Amino acid sequence: MRTAKLFLAGMYLHLLLSVVTPVGILYLGWAGAGWNRFNGGLLLFYLAMLLLVQLLGWSSAGASILAYRRSRTDRLLAAWRTLKLGSVPFYLVNFLWSFLVWGALTAASRGIFLLLVPIPVCVTWLLIIQSGITGWLAVRSLREEGANLSGLWSACQFLPVLDVLTALALLRRAERKTLESRGLP
Repeated sequence: MRTAKLFLAGMYLHLLLSVVTPVGILYLGWAGAGWNRFNGGLLLFYLAMLLLVQLLGWSSAGASILAYRRSRTDRLLAAWRTLKLGSVPFYLVNFLWSFLVWGALTAASRGIFLLLVPIPVCVTWLLIIQSGITGWLAVRSLREEGANLSGLWSACQFLPVLDVLTALALLRRAERKTLESRGLP
C-alpha cells in the first residue's frame, strides 16, 4: 500500500530532521548567531513535519482498516512487511540518537530536562501503535483465513522488538502456505 510506504518514508524524514534540527540550532548558537529566525524556522519546520508523519501514520492505519474490511489480505501483508521490516533501522538509529541527545541534555541541565524525556518516547510509541494496527489487522486476517493464531500474536504487534519477530515468523508462514497452495515446494 502506498500509505505504508509514505508513512515509512515520513518516519525516516522525521529521523533525519531529529538529527539536523538540534545540530543546526546548536551550531548556529555556538557560531555567535544565537536564537534567530532561522533557528525558529528550523524548529517550526521540524514540528510541522512531525505532525505530518503522525498524520501519515494514522492515514496508513486507516488504509489498513479499509483493506481489512475489503478482505485484501495481500495488501495488508505487503503493508505489514513494509512497515515492520522496513522500520527496523529507523528504530535502532532513533533509539541510539535519542539516548545520546536526551542523555546529554539531561546531564547538561542537571536533570531538569528529564521532565521532557516522555515527549520523544510518546512520539516513538505512537509510531509503533500506528504500524501495530496494520500488524494487528494482518494477524486477524490470517486468523480468519484459517491460521491457528492466539491473541498473543496480535498483542505482540504493539510491543517493540516482539512486533518485528512475530512479523517475520508469520510472514514466513504465510509465504510458505502460499507456495504450498500453488503446488510449489
